[in-house]
Amino acid sequence: MSRSSSDVSALILAGGKATRFGGVAKHELLVDGATIFSRQVSVLSPRVAEIIVSSSRDMPGFRTVRDTVEGAGPLAGIAAGLAACRTSWLLVVAGDMPHITAALIDRMIEIAIGSYDPREHVSLDAVGIRIDGLPEPLLCVLHTRTLPIVERRIAARDYKASRLLTDELRVHWIEDADRAAVRNVNSPEDLGR
Repeated sequence: MSRSSSDVSALILAGGKATRFGGVAKHELLVDGATIFSRQVSVLSPRVAEIIVSSSRDMPGFRTVRDTVEGAGPLAGIAAGLAACRTSWLLVVAGDMPHITAALIDRMIEIAIGSYDPREHVSLDAVGIRIDGLPEPLLCVLHTRTLPIVERRIAARDYKASRLLTDELRVHWIEDADRAAVRNVNSPEDLGR
């Protein structure tokens, strides 16, 4: 783990209902002989201080957080992860992204850690990814100071995760990310891609 990544934790959002998979948790699906979760852990572990998992079930070997608001979707998991985070930055990863790459994660962390501008006394709130101009909100890096903003959105029942990044945060956008790295598994057909 590099010096910079010691100030970054990761949150794997593994609490979805997976209705299109008959209730099977997507993070447990096999891709090329390994679960999505184990593939993600192998990429994230050497790059972050800790991996936190947002799930309704305990994940052995990992600190697990639970949604505090039912029905708020991924935003509730993000809020729980930010509240539990012991570092300044939280790398959020959807539990159904089997192809995240070390290069992309390293780039996101490097941008977040290097974002402070001492001349202006400001730094970024987030590092996000846009594909064809559309944000991919469930692969981002958030500063822990964004927790009150997330909580306010949940209280207002504004659960759309992409609006968190597009409405009020100072975000550095990565526009040229490898599409395969951010592709998620939404249906059984996606496992073959």
